[in-house]
Amino acid sequence: MNTMDISTEIARLREDLNRWNHEYYVLSSPTVSDYDFDQAMARLKALEDAHPEFADPNSPTQRVGSDLNQNFQQVRHQYPMLSLG
Repeated sequence: MNTMDISTEIARLREDLNRWNHEYYVLSSPTVSDYDFDQAMARLKALEDAHPEFADPNSPTQRVGSDLNQNFQQVRHQYPMLSLG
């Protein structure tokens, strides 16, 4: 696979993963299975590891988080949810 093909695949995977994250976290309406998401993320991670020249701090592999869904109601638990800390 040549450098142009790798760059194109990385860009496509980043675009797909960003869209899927938005659909899942913001819209609460996922359009891809967890398995397919995980496979795409693993492929992107492998390509980025093999080709650090395409590193990007905004890549889905480099950040964690989501846009907070404003419709989500927060509740106080009787006991702390320590695993979420």
